[in-house]
Amino acid sequence: MKTLVNIFDPEEPLAAYLFLKQYYEEDDRLLFISTREDRQLLAPYAALFRLPDDKIDFIAFKRAEDSYIYERISRRLQSRLSPQTEYWVNLAGGTRYLALAVQHVFTQFNARLFYVQTRENLIINSPFDPKAVGNPDDDSDTIDPIRYRMTMSEYFRLHGLNHDLNERSHRPIRSEEEALRIFECFRTRRLPQRAFAALEQLRNNYRGMRKPVSIHDLTFGMPRYHNAVPGLPALLNAFGFVPREKDMLLPSEVDYLTGGWFEEYVCYLLTRLVSPQQIAIGVRIARPGTQHNNELDVVFIKANTLFVVECKTGVASDHMFNEIVYKASALKESFLGPSSHSYIFTLKNDYDHRLQTVAAIMGITLCPKGTLVNPSLMAHVAEQMRRISNELD
Repeated sequence: MKTLVNIFDPEEPLAAYLFLKQYYEEDDRLLFISTREDRQLLAPYAALFRLPDDKIDFIAFKRAEDSYIYERISRRLQSRLSPQTEYWVNLAGGTRYLALAVQHVFTQFNARLFYVQTRENLIINSPFDPKAVGNPDDDSDTIDPIRYRMTMSEYFRLHGLNHDLNERSHRPIRSEEEALRIFECFRTRRLPQRAFAALEQLRNNYRGMRKPVSIHDLTFGMPRYHNAVPGLPALLNAFGFVPREKDMLLPSEVDYLTGGWFEEYVCYLLTRLVSPQQIAIGVRIARPGTQHNNELDVVFIKANTLFVVECKTGVASDHMFNEIVYKASALKESFLGPSSHSYIFTLKNDYDHRLQTVAAIMGITLCPKGTLVNPSLMAHVAEQMRRISNELD
């Protein structure tokens, strides 16, 4: 039996979680060292490991100065540690100053020191040997690959987020061939003007509706539908779209025609090029106790790294684009943490790379139409994603 020690960082909980997943064994205890008093922040760990509170110890520095005065940190830790306990200490997390103090104190006890590199999916193991202090050539350090692979549900829960992954399907509703056929309509610009107009009318007036609609009534503007869509037959013909029910459009089909197809296209594309561990469309996340949901168009996880892709078939103005970028950046910073990576895929052209520059400033990668229609450029984007995830061969 041992005690696994983590410096708790609520802004980036992955290092602690992966360390525990790598080395936790039955009957082990957990110890968290934190500069914050809120023990409730540990709830996701207790839930995911299904551990009772009496198996988790917590050392908090109650006053701000306690977290940066070296002697106070040392005294507090020493008073809580036992010479009879074996400690495995993860030095990743928290401030560098706190990590130095933790390292100093634990080397006076029966401790093994580790450092979790989440970006590389590696753990450096540095067994402490007092006899080897000052000798950097003893070759005692080892590097262990992180074997565990998180699910998206685990990732969200660790970041204190509710999600609807288990409440409904997040898979494509139509085939990859169909999504590709519609994509080709945009790539080759062969959509008639009447079809473009119908697309905007559907998006503005009927997206998100809850009941099936008659194609005939929708086209000719019968009393039930005040906003006629006369170009609807041209749109369905251009897309080669066959409704599941004769002369009817289901709500999901309206959503598909007005942009859902692009999310499915991106889902199929990334599945084929990146081979994610798990991928989903239209996932809603929210902070507990709030009614505001954020929807992730396409989200996938690969080797403990989360990727979020905002999918936009068109961006009408710079103002609209800026709003999309700010939303993606806010989601990353406030909800998903630094182990997530955000992208915007759009059918809008970016000939002068101006939009790409704006997105990059906010930490977002933009894939405009010129990238999406070029197989070699898309292969490069996929290779970057694989490299970021550091998946083991």
